[in-house]
Amino acid sequence: MTVTVSLSPELETFLEKKVESGEFASPGDVLVAALRLLQERDSLNAVSPDALRLAWTEGLASGDFQPLDLATLKAEARRQHQSKS
Repeated sequence: MTVTVSLSPELETFLEKKVESGEFASPGDVLVAALRLLQERDSLNAVSPDALRLAWTEGLASGDFQPLDLATLKAEARRQHQSKS
């Protein structure tokens, strides 16, 4: 499918920089990635507040939780990443 779009100068510059940086092979690849992110966001927004409350309640009831320490979490992630290398 071929689609023609009009972009503001700012978005056109952004798109060009993404391709020039090598992050994407073509403008089409940038747009596909952007549309996938939009699709993912829409899916996440489709979760009802009731479903979130239920998941929260179930998580608390499981009793399997502990306070989150960001520094410890980062250190553990680094250790795991290094052990895979």
